[in-house]
Amino acid sequence: MKTRKITVLTGALAMVVCGSVSCVSMKTYRQTQQRALRCEQNSAALRAEIEQLHEQRTSLEAQYSALDSTHYAEGLTNAELRALLRERTQALAEVRALLSEALQDFDSQGLSVSERGGMIYVSVDEKLLFELGKAEVSPEGERAVLKVADVLARNPNIRIMVEGHTDNLPYRSKEGDQIIDNWDLSVHRATAVVRILLRNKGIAPKRVTAAGRSQYAPVATDNSSAARAQNRRTEIILTPDMDRLMELLGEAGRITGGTE
Repeated sequence: MKTRKITVLTGALAMVVCGSVSCVSMKTYRQTQQRALRCEQNSAALRAEIEQLHEQRTSLEAQYSALDSTHYAEGLTNAELRALLRERTQALAEVRALLSEALQDFDSQGLSVSERGGMIYVSVDEKLLFELGKAEVSPEGERAVLKVADVLARNPNIRIMVEGHTDNLPYRSKEGDQIIDNWDLSVHRATAVVRILLRNKGIAPKRVTAAGRSQYAPVATDNSSAARAQNRRTEIILTPDMDRLMELLGEAGRITGGTE
């Protein structure tokens, strides 16, 4: 009987021990599973973060490369602009020197050569070119204009504008006269000078513009006869060809706009 009791107690104790071990093993298993899941989640998050950093690095490298190329192109454009401006400035200085030398015989007859605002002005008083109120160029005036044409024919990158100017006294039109007012007179005079310039076949017509300013661009503002005589003039205005310069400025603007 005693032996049976001991056996029963031993079996019961074994069941209790086994049950406890089973509970501990299951708890440990679950904890291990949870840790593994957390590790897997952390690993996935790290992989995503690494991938994002790779993408950011690639994007930054592309931006840096584009910025470097832009700065290189901008540097080239600015260098070319400076070189072109130097070239244009030098060309104008040479043309002015050539004109001053060619026209020195007319200095005392109301002809002057000057530079203002990056342009050369050959200003010719009415007395050298025209009779009062007329638009036909005198022989001496024609000789002066042809000397100007000789210089300009050797400098094809110079653009030419001829402007006629009058005083503020009303034009007295005669019967059958093609000229009716100071506007007409200034335009006819400018056109007459242009036609003489174009006798020189070295001057392309597309380089030349004729314009009339009437009385509205005076150099002397008082109402004396001397002032009016100063205002009755024809100006040959010379500027360098700016097409390439404007093209470069446009390129610089596009480059700058692309970096903003």
